[in-house]
Amino acid sequence: MTPQEIPNPWPGHCFGCSPRNVHGLQLRFWRSEGGCFTTCAIPDHLCGWDGLVHGGIIATLLDEISGWTLISQLGKLGVTGKFTIRYIKPVHTNTELRVRGEISKQNRNLVVIRSTIHAADNEEQLLVEGESKWILPEADKLEALTGMDAARLQQFFDQTAQDKEVS
Repeated sequence: MTPQEIPNPWPGHCFGCSPRNVHGLQLRFWRSEGGCFTTCAIPDHLCGWDGLVHGGIIATLLDEISGWTLISQLGKLGVTGKFTIRYIKPVHTNTELRVRGEISKQNRNLVVIRSTIHAADNEEQLLVEGESKWILPEADKLEALTGMDAARLQQFFDQTAQDKEVS
């Protein structure tokens, strides 16, 4: 499957993915088999120790890839119920990273996603891994959480699903 970029028509100012948030990461996502991925390099001003990406930014990367995995694979929004992160090796600033998410389990209202971070030039070396459990709220709760009515939410899903079958 040739990677296909997932459109991002979300109207908000999400720190992780909004192209309108000039202070955010402005992540873009591509579909992959069973999930999605992004590439990015985190700048020095988001470090913890000099030269190393702040742990909270790493958590944000994993949370974002997990959320967009739900959107790209299931056409649904969820809320994070539990997130476990294992920091394996240092993640350096200004280094091209590949962040991946993949659905590992799902049932009607719960989805488990495995997420990983690798250096883009060495995808064999795992830097960080995560596992998150996502709750899929009913439509009325989702409307209340997002502040968007059902029609606007459906429009978002329709736009992110466009050309999903193209390879």
